Amino acid sequence: MNEAQFYQSINDRSRELNLNPLLLLSGIEGLHTFRDVPLNTINYDFLDSLILTILALRIGDKFHELAQDHLSSPNPGVRSAALKELSELSSHEVAASNNAYLQSFYTMMNGKSPVRHYHQKALEVAALEIRKAQVVFGNDSIGLIMLAICKEDTANSFGLASLFRA
Repeated sequence: MNEAQFYQSINDRSRELNLNPLLLLSGIEGLHTFRDVPLNTINYDFLDSLILTILALRIGDKFHELAQDHLSSPNPGVRSAALKELSELSSHEVAASNNAYLQSFYTMMNGKSPVRHYHQKALEVAALEIRKAQVVFGNDSIGLIMLAICKEDTANSFGLASLFRA
């Protein structure tokens, strides 16, 4: 399977399940990251956090592009807002925040990438998408939801069949 076929499979399955394709892709990435880790109740929370982080990063990439585009706006207010969104959050700002998602995200990033103001919005969008899936599937663990979706992929459209062989 080539890259285009893989992404087409993601889009097709997302439509069937009424899921955001970025969420499904993030779930697959999270499961792939955990491919050598026996999943159990102890690490499902970490898998859930990882999926949220990956999804927020993907959404954040889109917000980053928008902010970059707005830097060249003739409107000074738009440029100023873009600069604010692109600025990094300090560890003090994160610690003072009441946003548990932001604090978890900051911890997961562990200094490997800057956490910017737009990531707060990306986390909110990611949490909404995850919550929507949790309601649809009646399960609080996005990791378990993604695991079930991938186990049902008998055609191996996602290339994860080796994870589910006995």
